[in-house]
Amino acid sequence: MVNRLFFLGPVSLTGPDRASVRRAVQQRRLALLALVAASPGESVSRDRLLGLLWPDRDERSARHLLADSLYVLRRSLGDDAIIASGESLRLSPDLIWTDIVEFRRALAEERWPDALQLYRGDFLDGFFVRNAVDFDQWAMAERARLRDLASRAASTLADRLGREGCISESTIAAERALELAPCDERLLRDLVRLLIAADNRARVEAVARSFVERLALELGVSPSAETMRLLHDARVLSSEEPIVVVPPRAPRSRSGHAIDSVTASIIAQGRYHWHRRTRASVDRAIAYFTRAVERHPGAAEAWCGLADSWVVMAGRGYAPLDIAISHGAPSAARALALDDTLSAAHTSIGGVNIMRRRWHEAEAAFDRATLLDSLNADARQWLSMTRLTGFAARDEAIREQSIAASLDPVSPIQMVILSWQRYLRGEYDLSRSSMEPAVDLNGDLEEGHAGVARAAARLGDEAAAMTTITAGLARRGAFRGDLLAEQASALAVLGDARRARQLARKATLHGAMPINLALAWASLGDAKRALECLAQETFLVYWAPQAVWWDPRFDQLRDDARFRRVVRERVQRAWSPEWT
Repeated sequence: MVNRLFFLGPVSLTGPDRASVRRAVQQRRLALLALVAASPGESVSRDRLLGLLWPDRDERSARHLLADSLYVLRRSLGDDAIIASGESLRLSPDLIWTDIVEFRRALAEERWPDALQLYRGDFLDGFFVRNAVDFDQWAMAERARLRDLASRAASTLADRLGREGCISESTIAAERALELAPCDERLLRDLVRLLIAADNRARVEAVARSFVERLALELGVSPSAETMRLLHDARVLSSEEPIVVVPPRAPRSRSGHAIDSVTASIIAQGRYHWHRRTRASVDRAIAYFTRAVERHPGAAEAWCGLADSWVVMAGRGYAPLDIAISHGAPSAARALALDDTLSAAHTSIGGVNIMRRRWHEAEAAFDRATLLDSLNADARQWLSMTRLTGFAARDEAIREQSIAASLDPVSPIQMVILSWQRYLRGEYDLSRSSMEPAVDLNGDLEEGHAGVARAAARLGDEAAAMTTITAGLARRGAFRGDLLAEQASALAVLGDARRARQLARKATLHGAMPINLALAWASLGDAKRALECLAQETFLVYWAPQAVWWDPRFDQLRDDARFRRVVRERVQRAWSPEWT
């Protein structure tokens, strides 16, 4: 007989002799087993175990604690239960059965009913390890990923049963899928259609109204127009017009450290400069937040500000990525250790995970942040970026960004990012209408004038495009090269190739970013020069990969093998997205 480990739902460990596993069920030892079982290839390095389970210990003492835990586990579960291979550890399938391994095997073999039977609940549900913040973040990300896999399995099973004409069984599976992803509109629509096919109108109304209320209470939004049309056609709701409903802010826990009014004022000033997003303003924000933590080391909000500032420094190309991570990660961890009920602390952890390209962990952190405070616009903005860049979930991304902009309508950066996403979707009128107020609010923002010009050019409004660029050149002389490159792109889109070429050459002399020059030459149809410019680009600025993937100015290059090689070898390597 083998030992049986259950991680999906309440954690439990049973063995042939129950008494023999008693010492193995200490929290950190169970966490060790969970890390080994859930890691890719069901194998994990000793260094990763040390970093996640004993982060506050020096290497020597941490290795001693790991060795002690392995000794106890082998004595309890069998001498060969945990197999060492160099610096890696794995579980012996002959001595340890785990539900998570069987769950993944069932998914791989497309045995959807078996997978759903194994998924008794969320991964490590209710499980907690003291003084192991990184482990908790890993568990949160893994929990979200496995829950998503279970939801997809239920949805796939429902689809298969529906095609086979088993409407009743298909409906049960669809209900399970929605239960696992309760805010997924596609799953709600699939279930509604099945219930209509089964002529179960009462259940349609109950499910639909519950879903609408859940979105309002948990996310502060109403369903999309597509969902509302379906519910209207099903005669569940009388209006198909979505209405945003913002729930009240959740009460804050008092677990954080109280700060004096002077420190609070310094933090607020830091946030003001942070929101402006220029290099000079973020430098000033760092200075303010540093003053705040020196004055009051227990001010979690100040540590969040430092972490967030370094996320912006990396995302906007103001600082090397490795330096930004080395400064931002400890600050975020400090904030979370001071107050794990603070929504901003989870936002900062998510931002650091964006820098590390850990997309699932970032998404889980932002989900936690918005659960703690549904009005946290910054968490929703970075969640939008995670879903766009990490997962190419473009509809979900723009939905989150729309919420962020509605929650903070005087934030220029929220409007700029919403405008950029609308531009990438070809919604040029909406893009322009979002960007113009951002320019009014902060004329120093790098993307502002360029964003208005690119949308105006797509709408055929040459006067607006040129006037905006001229205004930008008068105000943002330090970015002259990039504005000239944007002007060249606009003129090329408008059909004035001669002036566009002149400006593209001029932009080169003024030191425009290679990506902006590539967009200008691509707009002119000059693939050779566009590719030469792309070869010089680092692609570390947050919008650069998005431009390569979706900017219409690159449309004519996307079938070029040389362009695809740049995407594969440069962009994907720099950002490691989950979807490519």
